[in-house]
Amino acid sequence: MAEELAKAFESGRAVRIHARDGEVLVARVLELDREAVRFAVVTSSRPERYAVCDSTGFVRRLDELERAVVLESQPRARRARGAPRHH
Repeated sequence: MAEELAKAFESGRAVRIHARDGEVLVARVLELDREAVRFAVVTSSRPERYAVCDSTGFVRRLDELERAVVLESQPRARRARGAPRHH
């Protein structure tokens, strides 16, 4: 898992992180060491945990995480059902 986080950090790609507490989030890795990862949240299954204006990022210990997957493309914002498409 640390290898995937490092790959996301080095490439600048977003990563989907699955935490042991059930949270699933998409994030950009800002900093990584052997014990923790600092990230900027793109989306989360628990958005109430994150303040919109926190530009320094959020930290989770690596032992709190189950797995990480580097995303191949930019995550898209979800469009509300029936909302008009913008081209």
